Amino acid sequence: MQAFTAEYHKRKSEIDSYIELISILDNDGAILSDIDGNNFPINAVQSKVCKASFYLLLYNLIEATVMNGITSIYDRIKDEHLMFNDIKEDLRRVWWHSKSESIISCSKNEVTDTVYNHFVDAINTSEIEFGRFVSGVSGNLSADGVRRVCHKYGIKPVSDGRDLESIKVNRNNLAHGNKSFSDIGQDLTIPELIEIKDRVFIFLEQYVVNVNSYLDTHSYRHT
Repeated sequence: MQAFTAEYHKRKSEIDSYIELISILDNDGAILSDIDGNNFPINAVQSKVCKASFYLLLYNLIEATVMNGITSIYDRIKDEHLMFNDIKEDLRRVWWHSKSESIISCSKNEVTDTVYNHFVDAINTSEIEFGRFVSGVSGNLSADGVRRVCHKYGIKPVSDGRDLESIKVNRNNLAHGNKSFSDIGQDLTIPELIEIKDRVFIFLEQYVVNVNSYLDTHSYRHT
């Protein structure tokens, strides 16, 4: 839990540092100087690219925070040496879902044996292992996507998140080359980005609180 929260705050501080940097670069006549006294004026295209890049950092924070929150649950289950019957129904379903790829990818004559082996793993005394599988995270997280993840694990969902859809869309457009950085950054202002950042922080802060509460109350355990 402490590692999860600490990582979240570290990534938040990185974003705060970046917004401070691009706020300086966005000033009219901004110039970078090196130790030798050479000056490098910042042009409009460079400023646009920097502002558009902010969407990549924000999306990275969102996905990493959601992933790390679920991983913290897996770590707690591992630390307590819990087995299939020790965990709540939501997590049992997630565990079975994590095995679906091995079932789908095996040949037809291996399906029965593969399912049986997973069944044996579930009913024997082995400690439960989720690996790196996180149900509901596919690289396209919106606010509703985060809430679906919460629902799958039985975590209290987070409200609002109005900016996450546009962050996801802009991130995907940049990542897949559908739009240029200067196209996306051309109409962005620093005050607008700060407002988006602050709302995203509020949304994620609540997610962090809800995950930590889930851990504190042992909500991952079967009752």
